[in-house]
Amino acid sequence: VPVGRSACSPSAQGACFVSWSVLFSLPPLPIRSQMFAAEENVDFRIHVENQTRARDDVSRKQLRLYQLYSRTSGKHIQVLGRRISAKGEDGDKYAQLLVETDTFGSQVRIKGKETDFYLCMNRKGKLVGKVSGSS
Repeated sequence: VPVGRSACSPSAQGACFVSWSVLFSLPPLPIRSQMFAAEENVDFRIHVENQTRARDDVSRKQLRLYQLYSRTSGKHIQVLGRRISAKGEDGDKYAQLLVETDTFGSQVRIKGKETDFYLCMNRKGKLVGKVSGSS
């Protein structure tokens, strides 16, 4: 489309858009820099901590499918309901894990795709499956 001409299609039904391509040459404007004194008492850790406690309706929920590999067993992690195993073969349906993020911080939840159980850790540090992804 030539510069300054309108581009209308027959199927536009009266909606016509004009495309203009004009370059302006403006003299440089004086820019005043302002320095702002930062408050020394600001602690963003409190803000981040408050924001990561609850799920965030503003952030976009991310879901990704992964397999976690265990170097110790040489196999993949499986979520078999409440039981967790490190004996899964590559592509095993119980080794398919969904990693969910829906909070402000860098918190994630790992869920078995087949069982809908979340990969959690009990007080003794042992991996267990739970129905809920919260503590």
